[in-house]
Amino acid sequence: MHYVELHCHSYFSLLDGASSPETLVTRAKELGLDGLALTDHDSLAGAVRFWKAAQAAELHAVIGAEVTLDDESHLTLLAENQRGYANLCRLLTASHVGSPPVAALPTTPESTPENKEEPEWPGKTEPALPWNTLAAYQEGLLVLTGCRKGALAAALLGGDLEKAGKIGDCLRAIFGKERVWLELQHHRRPHDDMLVRASLDIAQRLELRCVATNNAHYSTTREARLHHALIAIRHNQSLTEARRAGRLPLNHTYELAGSETIARRFAEVPDVVQASVEIARRCSVSLDFSQRRLPAFQVPDGRTEFTYLYALCHAGLPRRYPQLKPAVLKQLAHELSVIEQAGLAGYFLTVWDIVRFARERQIRCQGRGSAANSLVAYLLGITSVDPLAHNLLFERFLSSDRFTIPDVDLDFAADRREEVIQYVYERYGASHAAMVCNVVTYQARSAVRDLGKALDFPPAVIDRLAKTLDSHSCIQAAEDLLKQIAAADTQPPEPQPAGEVLQGWQPQELSPQQSSAHPLRLLSELLHMIDECPRHLSIHTGGMLITGPPLDEVVPLERATMPGRVVCQWNKDSVEDAGLIKIDLLGLRTLGLISEALTYLTDTGDSTQPAEGLKSSARQCRSREY
Repeated sequence: MHYVELHCHSYFSLLDGASSPETLVTRAKELGLDGLALTDHDSLAGAVRFWKAAQAAELHAVIGAEVTLDDESHLTLLAENQRGYANLCRLLTASHVGSPPVAALPTTPESTPENKEEPEWPGKTEPALPWNTLAAYQEGLLVLTGCRKGALAAALLGGDLEKAGKIGDCLRAIFGKERVWLELQHHRRPHDDMLVRASLDIAQRLELRCVATNNAHYSTTREARLHHALIAIRHNQSLTEARRAGRLPLNHTYELAGSETIARRFAEVPDVVQASVEIARRCSVSLDFSQRRLPAFQVPDGRTEFTYLYALCHAGLPRRYPQLKPAVLKQLAHELSVIEQAGLAGYFLTVWDIVRFARERQIRCQGRGSAANSLVAYLLGITSVDPLAHNLLFERFLSSDRFTIPDVDLDFAADRREEVIQYVYERYGASHAAMVCNVVTYQARSAVRDLGKALDFPPAVIDRLAKTLDSHSCIQAAEDLLKQIAAADTQPPEPQPAGEVLQGWQPQELSPQQSSAHPLRLLSELLHMIDECPRHLSIHTGGMLITGPPLDEVVPLERATMPGRVVCQWNKDSVEDAGLIKIDLLGLRTLGLISEALTYLTDTGDSTQPAEGLKSSARQCRSREY
């Protein structure tokens, strides 16, 4: 029997999934699965990592997501093709931010948006996709009706066959019966047998097909403990409280299962297992966007991007090299040739335009990093270091042997960087520009505090444990805890609930002979498993993604907590792995200090004794919040 798991969550289903995308791919290969779909909750944050890992392992990858609808029900969507992937991104964006306002592009690169209103983004909310939005972006998507939280399954569990039929009719009307499957899952829970039979019956009545899935949340049963702990953390409860509230799974059957396991569960209807392979074969999506990077840069007089870049560079020669030498022209010709072959003229013009805006507004800025090795960047005013005078190697920045994505970091005065960010939003529109996200993973102290609370440790003990940690690494913290247990030399009390055992506990109070019963051993095991696990997404300090195609066709967008900011669901590594280009717009307080110092000297007119003025300005700058 062949099988593809079409409903699988990685740890990018934040505080729910327990395994990394790479671990899931490795486990799928070990189990001999014919493919794997990643369907994280309302997110494609792990899609690039999953796709890259599947390519390396030669495993068929299906890209999807489990979306939350506005009635709080779940629906599993799989991208059949590139159009379907774009629509999936749009639906997830609509789920998080609704319909964002779009600003028009200026007619020429020299024109600067004036008096434009800042986009009004509502506050960050939980994802909720309106049902009627599905019809607008249904093309290229395959639909599975979801787990027990799916609207159709919930209606069947409630005995409302009429409502279940209406939901099935609605999905069939939106997507067509060739793209809708009823999802069958069996986790040995009460009423699972009844739900499977009812699903088969109503599928026959609606002329829809069924498919088996396992709603996997971790790669092996060993990670079930972490899965339960993450659920407790998400609901701000201890494991005991979460279990009493019915939030925890009743068993450990939510692992990534092999075809034999699934075939045994659905032995009476083997066709639903084979259907997973047929669905997977219909799905083929590439996450390589290297040929669709930046929007076309609008240049004057009908020139091409390269000819305009050529003209700007030669216009900068008299300013940078009053005494022009053949070596300068030779190096410039070489760099322009490499840039043209790599198709990066538009990228250099985009960076130049941002620097131009900043300088016109008297915002101090400076390019740094390997960009300083480029004569083109020097002539455009992006950097201020003469690469020829300092014998810098251009190939460290961009090489004709391997066209890597160039990295230009731009520093701006910290107190005025937001002006530059808003200019980029205004110039390229909210549908083409967004901040790159930062995946905030668990560090040792945050992990100990969250896991300790889930394990019902007393607050005083959690605080003492967190403060004694000397490392940010969860794995190192786990090893330190085991050493504390091994170093203990006194007899422990009789086994009791974790909270009672640890009341007033000190590390040296347990002996190695009795350490196996110690709750710290469980904490240590969970710390090992939670290492690198994301806790939430935040905004990257300065990374900004600008795309040629509409951004919400490439990656889902979310509202940021900061007003006027939109953040995409990919971090800088995923952006680069997808072949896209980000531009780092960084804040540097030193540039603000220089501006204030020069302003002070100009205002006082005292150039004979500048030292005291500079010290005063520095004191003021240090005390000011940027």
